[in-house]
Amino acid sequence: MKPQITIITKMLILAVCFALFNTLYSQSVSLDLSFDNDGKVVTAVGNYDNYGYSIAIQSDGKILVVGYSNNGSNEDFTLIRYNTNGSLDSSFNSNGIVITDFGFDDYGRSISLQSDGKIVVAGYSNNGSNYDFALLRYNTNGSLDSSFDADGKVITSFGTSNDYGNSLTIQSDGKIVVAGESRNESYSDFALVRYNTNGSLDSSFDSDGKVTTIVNGSALNGAYSVVIQSDGKIVAAGYSGHKQNGTDFRFALVRYNINGSLDNSFDKDGKVTTDIGTFGDLAYSIVIQSDGKIVAAGYSGNGSNLDFALVRFNTNGSLDNNFGTDGKVTTAVGNSKDVAHSIVIQSDNKIIAAGQSNHSFALMRYNTDGSLDNIFDTNGKVFTDIGNGDDGAFSIAIQNDGKIVAAGFSNNGPVHYYPTHIAVVRYNNTNSVSINETAGYSKEMFVFPNPFSTYATLQTSNILKNPRLTFYNLYGQSVKQITSLTIKFGNTISFNRDNLPNGTYFIQLIDDNQIISTNKLVITD
Repeated sequence: MKPQITIITKMLILAVCFALFNTLYSQSVSLDLSFDNDGKVVTAVGNYDNYGYSIAIQSDGKILVVGYSNNGSNEDFTLIRYNTNGSLDSSFNSNGIVITDFGFDDYGRSISLQSDGKIVVAGYSNNGSNYDFALLRYNTNGSLDSSFDADGKVITSFGTSNDYGNSLTIQSDGKIVVAGESRNESYSDFALVRYNTNGSLDSSFDSDGKVTTIVNGSALNGAYSVVIQSDGKIVAAGYSGHKQNGTDFRFALVRYNINGSLDNSFDKDGKVTTDIGTFGDLAYSIVIQSDGKIVAAGYSGNGSNLDFALVRFNTNGSLDNNFGTDGKVTTAVGNSKDVAHSIVIQSDNKIIAAGQSNHSFALMRYNTDGSLDNIFDTNGKVFTDIGNGDDGAFSIAIQNDGKIVAAGFSNNGPVHYYPTHIAVVRYNNTNSVSINETAGYSKEMFVFPNPFSTYATLQTSNILKNPRLTFYNLYGQSVKQITSLTIKFGNTISFNRDNLPNGTYFIQLIDDNQIISTNKLVITD
């Protein structure tokens, strides 16, 4: 009599095979040779210096980079759009490059896309005597949007000294939040502005649309990054001077309510400062995990060197002791200046930080506990040389196919002799993607039948407590959520398609705010 192979036995065999396949054939991160043949693109805008500071990826896969370029006398906002193969997009202002001049020195620092595809850029502009917040909105073809403050450009001043807009984000209602710093003669404050969709100041935000916050009195304070939580609260991250002279900086986070007031549920006063090294810590980038925890990245100084620094906070502002040592992680990458300028979080909650080290683009990937991910190019670290001089990444993004795109600058020799140009690098990232493309089976979740037409069943090896399901389209956009689920015998859950059209989706299982798995799912009649 032949032995019977049960369904569970088949599933176990599939699990072992999948695990072996994943171990034997997984690849480390590598340059994407389909991107300008070598994975690297350098764009010279004019004959002088130009830098790329922020990156955004459109739903069609085209890549936008904003920064500034020098025309020989002053700096101007510079916006570039690349096709998916790395070539300049000729449908964008005819040559792929848009330069916007306010009059004097103008610096683009941050970019975000509206749901209608319009492009919003923030930075700062000099009026001849001091700098002010500058905000621009472009149509999808690269022209300025005349429905935005009549000419597509908005200038906002806090006082008579310098104000720097460093980061922007767009709320779900379309309102735009810009964060930076406002200075006077001796110190500076966190500064936030909220704009209506037409570019006017939002009077529901602290009555005049503008908020300044003293994190540490009589010192330098400023925000470099801003994000919106799922509940609408605003979190800004940057630095705060600790000593009276403001030279010993610390990571600084401030959380605001929707109306611009400080959120007293965040470390009691809405403000958190974190000391990491012995001299000088600064946060350049901030992201929110799916469980609401906050991750900030930048650098930490010890008096002679700078190291990559990451800190993870609980939702109440306390340090997350499950991350690194007391919530803090530092990584000595090279011998001197190692700075993380930007971070992103994958769907599996692994963290990728991008910046500069050893005069190169530097990428680090961390596990959820803060340890380096050794399957990311064997030691968690990737360095990319572009020119013969200094190279560095200022911004990072993950495409829907999981590829990593970093933007920054490259120089081909000594800075005073060779101009610096905008640089973009794209990497394959086959081990882990933004939405994990495991076809129907993962080590923790099995969906059957797949494809399906009306109903499907999910089975997992995990003991579920409070599960929910989220469906994503191929652009990574959430299109359906199921929060009320019945757990049946064998940790199975049944669900139906409801009104979802035929197509390919990614289904993500979350239990007690922890991602269990993400699988590819096909719906067909």
